[in-house]
Amino acid sequence: MGRYSTDVTSANAPMSNSSQPTGQQMNNNWPTTFNKPVVALDLNGVIIEDKLLNTTSNIVPIQGSLDAIRTLRLKGHKVSILSDQPAIMQGNMNTDHMDAAVNQLMQIFGQAGIMSIDGLLYNTSSLNNDDYAKPNVGMVKRLYNDTNGAVDLKKGWYVGDSIEDLKMADNAGAKPVLVLSGNGEKTLKELDRNSNKTLKKKTQVYNTLLDFANTL
Repeated sequence: MGRYSTDVTSANAPMSNSSQPTGQQMNNNWPTTFNKPVVALDLNGVIIEDKLLNTTSNIVPIQGSLDAIRTLRLKGHKVSILSDQPAIMQGNMNTDHMDAAVNQLMQIFGQAGIMSIDGLLYNTSSLNNDDYAKPNVGMVKRLYNDTNGAVDLKKGWYVGDSIEDLKMADNAGAKPVLVLSGNGEKTLKELDRNSNKTLKKKTQVYNTLLDFANTL
């Protein structure tokens, strides 16, 4: 299981549109405490397009996702990212690629006025016996332990675009949220299977991450 955790993102680079405030200017209104329940997020298909992260050029934010994360933080929510990256074990990328991708993502966050998140964790396989691979809850437990219990998914939500995301949320005691970006449309159909009937009743569905963020 690969891991990257962050407390503060870089916010010194200007926005690409000169009519927009810079990250530093937006930092003036940034909260100093985040007391509302955590909103944990999948990465591929929820925040960024579902592409292989073997190059930083493949980090393409989904429309509205950065606004959504900034909105959640300004509302006082804890925000963490829990991501499956099985392509690492498959040999299509490696942990150096992923660490570079995370560093680039933090730069993008800073440019969008997202001054901090509560952590980012990723795993490196999709093996059923890997406790860190979704729908297992190893990453959830690790996040809880790393933050001394401050980030507790039992009191929050997990937003994803796959059945594994929703099952992990349910297994962890979090509220499952499905967004229809990424593989969300396919997953919505999977929820109609009899085997997923109970999960479907628990799952909230939104078109985008921003749509969900605006409801909180």
